[in-house]
Amino acid sequence: MATSLLLDRETWDLCLTTNGDIALASEPYSQAQDVSSECRLFEGEAWYDTRLGVPYFSQVFSGAQPVQILKARLVDAALRVPGVTAAQAVLGEIDGRTISGQIQFSTASGDQVATL
Repeated sequence: MATSLLLDRETWDLCLTTNGDIALASEPYSQAQDVSSECRLFEGEAWYDTRLGVPYFSQVFSGAQPVQILKARLVDAALRVPGVTAAQAVLGEIDGRTISGQIQFSTASGDQVATL
């Protein structure tokens, strides 16, 4: 079972337990959080592998990329998370530099999850 550091849903910052320790998230929430992180990663932002990420600045926000390609890139990002076996991007409106929607995914343990 995979765990991740628990992030606050509003600030995307670390959460603490009542004892002041860094809180952990377990599956399937940890996978939902990791999928969200992968989809929020801008191309070139990951120091350890600058090939990762979605090309938001160069293609998405410039309007030069069809929505279907963006959806495919988000699915690819979701599938990089260990234990995610299938994913679908459901996008709402793209308004300037804001994109709404969710990633729906399945896990190896049979969970069906949707995340923002």
